[in-house]
Amino acid sequence: MLCAFDFDGTLADSKSAYYKTVLRYAAQNNFPVPSQQEMDMAFGNPNPPLFKGWGSSEEFLQHLDNVFLLVDDVLCEDPTCMPLFPGVFKLLEELKKDNVLLSIVTSRNLRPLLTVMDAHKITSFFKSIRSAQDMIDRGYRGKPHPDKLNCVLREFDFSCEKAVMVGDTFMDIKMAKNAGVKAVGVSWGYHDETTLREHGADEVADTPEKLYEVIRA
Repeated sequence: MLCAFDFDGTLADSKSAYYKTVLRYAAQNNFPVPSQQEMDMAFGNPNPPLFKGWGSSEEFLQHLDNVFLLVDDVLCEDPTCMPLFPGVFKLLEELKKDNVLLSIVTSRNLRPLLTVMDAHKITSFFKSIRSAQDMIDRGYRGKPHPDKLNCVLREFDFSCEKAVMVGDTFMDIKMAKNAGVKAVGVSWGYHDETTLREHGADEVADTPEKLYEVIRA
């Protein structure tokens, strides 16, 4: 069995670094402060809702890109500011013992991703990583397009029936659906259970222990 994980908001908690960076960027540019809900819905979203007072659609997308790059810098300098969610390390250990092949499919840039993974000593759990770098190197499209997830399926010769995608945003859910893979949401990340189910999540787990049960089932 193959289990692909999103990273931010699913395995590790990037909210503190992300929120602080948005607030700092808003202050530096004299922009209104967006609500937490607006920030959550903008995270990793290819069509994010505009933050009021952050300019036109094109200007806003550039500002948001700047924010994400600044978060990358923060993570490279201090990867501990993005902790694993409680219970995640044990979850990965148990899945590895069960011979579940683990992969990461994320929109995070590769360097900060590896920095955080190495800091938490989880890199060895994963047999494959697909990141924003694959959009550069291979021309893959980002979520919700299934390019990166399909690549992992091909790499290890798994059919979509023998795979599951776990993520915390509706983009993860839609990517899984577009690949024909079972979509499992987690409710401790950026999007709540209602949003995940509205976009087609087959299951939603509220703890890593419940997630383990769902994956094994």
